Amino acid sequence: MFFGKGKREKTPGMVYFGESTRKNGAKKVYTGITRRPVQKRWGEHINSTKSPNSKTWVGKGTGFKPMGAFVSRNPEKAEKTIKQLKPYQKRYLARRAAMRYKKRKS
Repeated sequence: MFFGKGKREKTPGMVYFGESTRKNGAKKVYTGITRRPVQKRWGEHINSTKSPNSKTWVGKGTGFKPMGAFVSRNPEKAEKTIKQLKPYQKRYLARRAAMRYKKRKS
């Protein structure tokens, strides 16, 4: 429970990247956040592409490939900032996050 008038602390989470293949063959970088295990969230995205009546942005594509993830103290703010970047900047961040995530995981 939260009592008082002070600021509430944000819960840390993961900002993750994935490459979504669209129906026309274009590859787009998807950015999302989760406070659950990132592998589980990636699995949900992969399953949504297999569902014929999926209404999600990723699910409307033909495939999803996980790219990388990083921990953030304020994932909502990080995601909002990343979504404003150009596609080549997002890919650069995703590659860097993938390298850090692999090192951290082992």
